[in-house]
Formats: sequence, C-alpha cells, structure tokens
Amino acid sequence: MKSLQFDIVVIGAGPAGEKAALEAARLGASVAVIEKGGRPGGASVISGTLPSKSLWETVRYVDSISNKEISGFDINLNRKVSIKQLMHRSKVVMEKRVDDILRNYQQAGVHYIHGEAKFLDTKRLVVEAADTGQAVEVEAEKIIIAVGTRPYHPPDVGFDGKYVLDSDTILNLDEIPKDIAIYGGGVIGCEYASIFSKLGTRVYLIDPRGTLLDFIDHELSLSLAYFMQSEGVVLRLGEQYESIQLRNGKVQIKLNSGRMINASRLLYANGRQGTADLLDLEKCGLTMNSRNQLDVNHNYQTAVPNIYSVGDIIGFPSLVSVSNEEGRMAARHAIQGKEMTRVGGEMPTGIYTLPEIAGIGPTEKQLMEDKVCFEVGVCQFRDLARGLIMGEKGGMLKLLFHCETHELLGVHILGSGATELIHIGQAVMHFKGKIEYFLDAVFNFPTLSSAYKVAARDGLSRLA
Repeated sequence: MKSLQFDIVVIGAGPAGEKAALEAARLGASVAVIEKGGRPGGASVISGTLPSKSLWETVRYVDSISNKEISGFDINLNRKVSIKQLMHRSKVVMEKRVDDILRNYQQAGVHYIHGEAKFLDTKRLVVEAADTGQAVEVEAEKIIIAVGTRPYHPPDVGFDGKYVLDSDTILNLDEIPKDIAIYGGGVIGCEYASIFSKLGTRVYLIDPRGTLLDFIDHELSLSLAYFMQSEGVVLRLGEQYESIQLRNGKVQIKLNSGRMINASRLLYANGRQGTADLLDLEKCGLTMNSRNQLDVNHNYQTAVPNIYSVGDIIGFPSLVSVSNEEGRMAARHAIQGKEMTRVGGEMPTGIYTLPEIAGIGPTEKQLMEDKVCFEVGVCQFRDLARGLIMGEKGGMLKLLFHCETHELLGVHILGSGATELIHIGQAVMHFKGKIEYFLDAVFNFPTLSSAYKVAARDGLSRLA
C-alpha cells in the first residue's frame, strides 16, 4: 500500500477544512486535504449556502420587478419554469468557487486527495482513492476533522428524492410545485418557505415548536410569521407529524392534532446530523455525542489531543463565517501550540428569508432574564426615504442599549439589506461604542443605514 506523510491532514474540504488547510500551509506545515465528494467546498458550495442563496437572489429580483406598485409592470411568473432555470447563475458561481479553492490549494502547496478516509489509529488514515479505487495510507502528526453534516432522516420518513426531499435534494425539482409542505421552522425551513411562497407555491410550514426561529428577537419572529401568512403560507406551529405517506402522487402528512395535509412535495428540514460516523472513529478512540457531533475544547482538540475537529460537526452555531475562523484557530494551535479561545462572543447571524433577518448580541428576553437595565430604539424602514423608494412596508431596525452607560448591547434587523446592515452595529459593539455615535455620524442619503440614526434618536427619547 502506498504511504504518504504530512504534518497536518485535514478531512473534509468545506469552509472549515479549507481554511484550516490554508492556514496550516501558511504557517509552514506540509498539508493534505482529503475530500470524498467530487469537488471541494462542502455543502456550503455544492448543495447548501451558495446554491440556495443564488436561488434566493433570483427570486428576490423577480419579486421586486413583479411588484406592480414599485415597478409599474404587470408580470406573472411562468409556472413551467424549473428550479434549475431559476438557478442558472448558481452553476457559474459554484464552478468559479470550486476553481478558486483548487487554485488556492495549489498555490499554497496543499496536497488535495479525492477519496474517502477512515482511521487506522490516532495518526494514520487509509484513503480509498476515488479515481483508482486503490488504498493509500496517510500519516500525520495532527489530524483535523472537518467533515460537516448531512440532513437528518428519521427512519419513519420515506425520502425518495422526488416527492419527499431534504435540503440536499430540494433544488433538483423539475418544476415549481403547486404546493409544498415544509417540516421544520428553523433557518432552512423558513428560508425555503419564503422562496416558494414568492414563486406562487402554496406552502404549509409545520414546526413542533410554537415559534418560528425561536432563537431570534421575538418581535422579529412575529413579524416574519405575519409576512409569511400575508404571502399565503399556512403555519402549523406546535404540531408534530404522526405519519408521512405517499399516496396517489401526493404526500399525506397526518399531524398530532388530527389535521391532514396533502401536498405534491414535502421538504423535511428538521435538523442535521454529523457525518463522522463514516470515519471508523473507534479505531482512534473517539466517539460522537448524543447529537452525532464531536466534542472539543477551547483549542478545538477532541478527547484525543492530536486530533482536532471544526465546523458543523462540532455543533452550534453551524455558520460558514464561524467555521472559517474555527479552521484557522485549530490549525494555529496544532502548529504553534498557543492557547486559543473558541470563536464566540458577538457573532452576527444572517437568515435569508424574504424579508431578510439579521441580529447580533442579546435579545430583549435575554437581557431581561439577566436583569440588565436597557432601553430600546426602533426605526421602521417605511419612515426612511430609501425605504419609501424600495417599497419597504414592514422592515425595521431595533437597537438595544444600556440605560445608564448608553453602550450598544444588541442590534436586530428585519428587512431588505439586513444581512449587510448588521455589520455597522457589529463594529460599534466591538469597540463598546455608545448609541450617541449614530447621532453624530453622517450617513449617505438616501440609505437604509440611516435607520441607525433614527433608532438611536428614538431610543434616547425614551430615557426622559
């Protein structure tokens, strides 16, 4: 059996693995990346973030020009248009990103291996090469696991890739469905519910919890539910399925309330699970936790000190932005041995529903639970000149700040550009800035950014 040796071996070429490999190479290590998929990039590039956001961007554009109140045009979308046609840009974006990753590996001297890895012990892997089928032994002093996750498939749900789909297969639809049931009111479920409702599909959104996106600001969650219902989305919150069956070309979902939903398609989007179970972890002394994830310390080391793990496989928050930093930090510790601090603190979240949602810092509920003295300032986008131009009817920006020091504690946004606007608040929070900053700052006109100024003025007026 052929044998290869490196300082660092990374298993998985998604965002976390890519950044770990490039950082390790930058620090002078010999590095190999092992990827069992056909192309690098992971779910982020191949089946998740980039493809779904490409569709989201197209739908957002189509929706804006179809809004007669704004464009003056009376346009109806051809229902025979396929998802693939709507995603014509996605293929270009994906191929460019894959080429960029491979070129970055080549320029950094990273050895890319296309094959499936399994542990032999704590420092050795056997890799079945995808092109030849031959086994190669790969040895390294440090190994970084970045294999990511896959959609969770309950045993009583018959996934077939045609009628019953998950987030990896939903974008393979031939036509825009007349109706669709979505099980799961988390990020993936809400994003696709928004997309399909804008395409004219009748959407049934089912979630066992009583609130959509229960981790975000409650007011924003309620606003999102309102917007969805105004688009015809039928919400079934606090409901669980009793059975899911395919009958006469329809997916029949029986809920625990006794309600029955019949839809032409079902997207099951209620959770993901780690893929490290395919690595023969028992041979290196590792086990996954109850959530099929790997536990790590602040240096991203597993229970076996020379084996690290980063990205979605270690759990919350499962964000590409966070995975990137986790990969870099694990590589630094593996090579330099310097103590790290797990990525955390003030991380912005972005949710690509229609309208967008973004947030950073604690919510009102969390501040009240922590008994923090705070005040709220709000700006409705419809009160801004830019909001009027864009036809923003329900967008809003909310500032949470300390009632005594006026330090900015949190920002929560719903509406166009939310995922970009959030970074203004992030910068001010990082430097522990006060809300008065927004009053003194000069913003371009007309912009949505001026919502910060309006919200700051509103918040300070409440302190009188």
